[in-house]
Amino acid sequence: MAALVVTVVLALVPCAFAHHGQFYDQCKRVTIEGRVERVELKNPHNSIVLRLDDGTAFTVDWINLTRLKSAGILDAAKEALTSGSRVTVTGYLIRDPAGVRQVAPKFKGTVDPNTVEARLMRRIDDSFNWGMPPPAFGPDCRQ
Repeated sequence: MAALVVTVVLALVPCAFAHHGQFYDQCKRVTIEGRVERVELKNPHNSIVLRLDDGTAFTVDWINLTRLKSAGILDAAKEALTSGSRVTVTGYLIRDPAGVRQVAPKFKGTVDPNTVEARLMRRIDDSFNWGMPPPAFGPDCRQ
């Protein structure tokens, strides 16, 4: 299993940092646990709706389908992340609309504050673990 995680990490790091980092607040790290309600495996992003025990729904923004295929874990992900599976996700919350506009000035939309960029994902029964290392250069979160 450790070799699988290392392979996934090495295959996914460069693309994910370049694309995602700007829209998610690296100072707002969260860990959520709940049941998979829906999974959409597609490009440009995979999306998982996770329902917490209190009824709150989070949308988990995950790496794209192409990266899962190239890392050789697409089938394992499909098997592990079925409706009703209990998982824990650690990642960063999306920025508010003003924060997104700071990095993408043309952005005119809204954001769902319950959107998390997945950095670590684990099925509670440990049948599936996936993770990425923290960014090499993070922001100063002391303020």
